[in-house]
Amino acid sequence: MTTTFLSTELCAPRWSLGERYSYTLDSDEPAIRLLRHYAAATGLAFVCLDAASGTVLAKTDPDLVEILPSLVVSQLTYVTEPRVWELASGLVFYAVPLHDMDDLQTVGCGYVLNHRGRISEELQRLADELHWPPHHLSDWCTQQKCCSPELLERLLCNVYEADQRESKLRGESGELSARVERVQSQMRFVDGLASGLVLSKNPTELARSCVESLQQQVGAEACVLAVNDWHGQWQEYSFGRLPFGTKKFELLLDYFEGTTAFDSIIRNHVAGGLISDEFPELRNFLLHPITDGNRHIGWVFLGNLPDGREFGTGEARMTSTVAALLATHYCNRQLYEEQEEFVLQFVGSLVSTLDAKDRYTRGHSERVAAIARELGEELQLSAQDIKDIHTAGLLHDIGKIGINDAILQKPSALDPAEFDEVKQHPLIGYRILRGLKLFHKLLPGVRNHHEEYSGNGYPDRLRGRDIPLLARILAVADAYDAMRSDRPYRKGMPLAKVENIFREGAGTQWDPDVIAAYFAARDRIAQVGSKSAWSS
Repeated sequence: MTTTFLSTELCAPRWSLGERYSYTLDSDEPAIRLLRHYAAATGLAFVCLDAASGTVLAKTDPDLVEILPSLVVSQLTYVTEPRVWELASGLVFYAVPLHDMDDLQTVGCGYVLNHRGRISEELQRLADELHWPPHHLSDWCTQQKCCSPELLERLLCNVYEADQRESKLRGESGELSARVERVQSQMRFVDGLASGLVLSKNPTELARSCVESLQQQVGAEACVLAVNDWHGQWQEYSFGRLPFGTKKFELLLDYFEGTTAFDSIIRNHVAGGLISDEFPELRNFLLHPITDGNRHIGWVFLGNLPDGREFGTGEARMTSTVAALLATHYCNRQLYEEQEEFVLQFVGSLVSTLDAKDRYTRGHSERVAAIARELGEELQLSAQDIKDIHTAGLLHDIGKIGINDAILQKPSALDPAEFDEVKQHPLIGYRILRGLKLFHKLLPGVRNHHEEYSGNGYPDRLRGRDIPLLARILAVADAYDAMRSDRPYRKGMPLAKVENIFREGAGTQWDPDVIAAYFAARDRIAQVGSKSAWSS
């Protein structure tokens, strides 16, 4: 960095106000973020300039008098590190490079006084040109920051060099991440299968996905997965061109059913052996058992590698990994179904506890869950997402367990203090459930179902799509049932009025996409709940 002394006139040209401000200070542009960073780190005022034209794009201090010598402007395109210019006027100008934006080279500029006291002729001419009244110049000088060029240079260099070090570290981190990614790419096949082993996934869909992926990855002409289901029946899933029929495959398994080996069985030269008489089209194959401890669950079969290739350790290792994943999934599936049943019973107990506290909203959670399910289906969410939405609907008001019974059972409208207490129930529910790992994915719905699309909801005042989709769906379902249901202090609203409120509140109180889903599913939703719960 260099400090340049300039004796040129101060006032030509001046920066101008008005339409040149094309970016606000809260813009997320990298150049504006860096401008804010420099201002915060140094305590100096900055403007963001187009280096080529001197056009002002943004500034950090709205009261900054925008002045810049012409020679400084002419050197802005060469600013690749912090620069300082000291003028005979007593002002010291500075510039730092920013990020390019919209094909513009941008710099951050500003100025300070070198010393206080004497007012130079250049500053007096500046005041005259700006038509400042008497004494305004001296007041202005008093308000300016004062710093020597040397100290200013060190300050800007320290911030700049710290940013460069951080950028270098980010670059090194990026290189490391790239190396890790290259290593991980070698395992993407197995990772892809593992990610598909969702316990709630349809077993048939999962099996077909596994055999198709493995057959394509290895390049064999055929792949078969044979598993013993929970009812003791063999199920077979195949992909590709089998060199024999299903019954023949069962005969092939009989050759090895009594084996106790846990490793792959590889036959690269079937022709000429006993098996070739039964399977004349089978050239070579790999067969790997699926086992759970000492229990034989099934087999993975790969047959007929093309172009004279033979099965080896690579194919065996890959097939072994798939078999291990399937075995683990097979056993975990049974535990999952038992756990899922327990969760449903637990949720039912919580909802029953809530119903016992708040008799006026009895059945509300079940109806909200059912409405939310219909909305999720209309939005074409996955089966698991819809199941989660239903469970979240059952639990969305569980925080009311922590609300005073007298408030919940009050037969008249709540006063402001009482309503403020009720508004705590999303946070209470969140705290109750966050310690239970099974419910972590439901927490956004429990915590944020009273947020509004405009940002005026509670407890976090989230706005728009910053509100989790689960919460946006529950907000519509909850509002629908609340408006339709009778309360001691009012009757439930007619459907036409509720729908008119939805139309008016789309985009302000509720997500317009979820409201659109409601109107598409309105006939199904109208069937939810008992006649005693809703008005006609």
